[in-house]
Amino acid sequence: SLALCRAFNYDHINGTCHLLSFDRFMEGVQKERRANHDLYEKKDYVRECIVGSGVNYKGRRSVTRSGVSCQAWNVSVPHEHNFKPAKHRKYDLRENFCRNPDKDISGPWCFTNSSEIRYQECGLPQCSEVVCMRCNGEAYRGPMDHTETGKECQRWDSQRPHKHKYQPHRHSGKGLDDNYCRNPNNDVRPWCYTMDRNTRWEYCNISVCAHQADKDVTTACFQGQGERYRGTVNVTPSGVACQRWDSQFPHNHSYTPQNYNCKDLRENFCRNPDGSEIPWCFTTDPKVRKALCTNIPRCKTEKTECYDGNGESYRGNVSKTRSGIPCGLWSDHTYSRDTRSEEASAGLQLNLCRNPDRDKHGPWCYTSNSSIPWDYCGLERCEFHHLSSLLFSSLLFSSLLFSSLLFSSLLKQWFPPSPDPGVPPALVHVGLLHLSASSHTSGLRIAHMVCGPEGSNLALLKLARYELQNAHSFIHLPVAGCQVSEDSQCLMYGWGETKGTGHEGSLKMVHLPMVSNDKCSRIHNGSLPITETKVCAGGEKDQGVCEKDYGGPLVCQERESKVIIGVSIHGRGCAIARRPAIFVNVAYYSEWIHKVFKHYSDIEATY
Repeated sequence: SLALCRAFNYDHINGTCHLLSFDRFMEGVQKERRANHDLYEKKDYVRECIVGSGVNYKGRRSVTRSGVSCQAWNVSVPHEHNFKPAKHRKYDLRENFCRNPDKDISGPWCFTNSSEIRYQECGLPQCSEVVCMRCNGEAYRGPMDHTETGKECQRWDSQRPHKHKYQPHRHSGKGLDDNYCRNPNNDVRPWCYTMDRNTRWEYCNISVCAHQADKDVTTACFQGQGERYRGTVNVTPSGVACQRWDSQFPHNHSYTPQNYNCKDLRENFCRNPDGSEIPWCFTTDPKVRKALCTNIPRCKTEKTECYDGNGESYRGNVSKTRSGIPCGLWSDHTYSRDTRSEEASAGLQLNLCRNPDRDKHGPWCYTSNSSIPWDYCGLERCEFHHLSSLLFSSLLFSSLLFSSLLFSSLLKQWFPPSPDPGVPPALVHVGLLHLSASSHTSGLRIAHMVCGPEGSNLALLKLARYELQNAHSFIHLPVAGCQVSEDSQCLMYGWGETKGTGHEGSLKMVHLPMVSNDKCSRIHNGSLPITETKVCAGGEKDQGVCEKDYGGPLVCQERESKVIIGVSIHGRGCAIARRPAIFVNVAYYSEWIHKVFKHYSDIEATY
C-alpha cells in the first residue's frame, strides 16, 4: 500500500511505477543502476536533516546531541514509557532511531540507554542550515525544500500544480534538482514554486554564511563574467552616464543595494548582479534602459585552481567537469555518507569537485547529466599547472573486447554527442584479419564512449550490442600495480607500416621483450617522460610500433590467460633499433576502468 511505500522505481518505457517497501539504507538492500529506470525515495527516510520540528523525520540517527545511544522504542529498559511502536505506527518508531512522536518543538529525540538521562534531543540540523548561502544564493545547492511559510516546494521538472519555464534541461547550470530551493534567475534569494495551488511561489528561508571577504576582486579589468568587478567605470561605451543603483529614475528596477548587498552596487558603477555576460548598468537616457560596459577591458590572465597530490585534500570551488557539465549533489549519491574520516567526507554536502575515494587521477564529481554518471573535473596538478597537455589529432580504435567495452587510443576530450548529420557514425569492426574485409561487414555501433583520465590517451567504448563470434575472444585486464618482469616476451598487434616487406592491410603481430622504465628512459636520453603511466617494450631493428599501429594492444601471457598490458601510442620513429616503443600502462588505469564498469554498466546509449 501507499502507506508502506518508501520508494518506487519508475519505468520510462512502460510508464509504470513499482512501489518499494524499503529504502537504500535498510539491511540487505543493494542499489543498482538500470537503463530506463529511475529510483525515487521518500526524503524523510534517507536524509539526515529536518524541516520545522522534524515530526516527519524517519532517518537513522540513533544517538543524542551529547553522544548517548538511544534506547529502542519497543523496550522499557532502562526507562519505561508509553511510546510503543504498535500504538504510534505513523511515527515509524523503529529500532532506536530518533523520532518526534509528541511533536516536541526541539525536534526529534529519544529515550537513552543511560539510566541517568531519561530522554534527550538528537540535535538534528535544520535542512535550511545544512548548507548556508552566500550572497543572494545563486550558487546555493543545499537540501531545503520548503518555503519560509512551510509550504512544500514543487519539483522543478514538474508542471503541476504550476506551469513554469525553469525546466532543468533548459537551465543545466542552475542546480534545478528535485524540488530544492534555488535561485535560477538571480533573484534576491532562493525560492521555489509551491505545491499549494493558491500560492505560485515563495522565497525560502536559508541560513546565510558568515561574511567572507570577496576573492578574486578586480578593479582595472574583469574576469569571467565580471561578477567580481569592483572598478569605477560609470559610463556606457557611447559615453552616456550610468544611472545610480539606488535610484529609480529614469528606469525602475529591483537591483537596489538593499536587495543585493553583496554585489557592491555603489553609486552608478558598472556591475553584474544578475549573471549577465559582462558588467552593465542602467543608463540615464530614458530611451535606453541598460547597456553592457564593453569599455571595461577583460583581464589578460585569469586565475585557475589546481590540486596537490591526488587531490584528496582539494577544497576549491570548481563544480564542473572537464567538459563543462555541472556537478550533481554528493548528497544524492553513496559518497555523501562516507564516514571513514572527516578528511574523506569533507565538502560532500555540496556539488563541488572532490576526491572521496582517493582516485589517483584527481578530483571528480557525479554529474547532473543522466548520460554521464561521473567524470573528472577540469583541474590540473599544481606542479604541472602551467604545462599544456598533448592531444592527438585522430581517434584510433583497437579490437580488444571485454564485457562489451572496448579500449581505444584517444584524440580529444569528448566524442561529440550530436554528430553532424552529414558525417556517418563511427563503427567498430572486431575479429578482422584483413582491412579489406571491413567493407563486407556492417560494423558495431558505439553506444557510449568514456574518455580516460587527463593525459591517459585512453577511452572505453561501450557497444550497442555484441555477439561472440568464432574469430573473437576475450582478453583479461591486469590488476592494479601489475608489473611484467624485464625481458619477458609479449606480443604486439597492429596494421602498421611494413617498409615494403609485404602483408600490407593484414593484421600482424610481433614478439617484443619488455624493457624496464629506468632503462627505457636512459635509452631515450631522458627526452621522453617514462613515468608509471607508461611501459616499454621492443628495441630490435625493424620490430616495433609504426604508423597505423597506434592504439594497438601489447599482450602478455599469464599462465593460461592473455592480459592486455599496454596500448601503443605515438613515438619517435618507426621500429628503430635500440629504441623501445612506448605504451600506455593499462594496469595504472585499471581502477578507473572498474569505476567506469560500476557506474556505466546499464546506462542507455547516447549516440
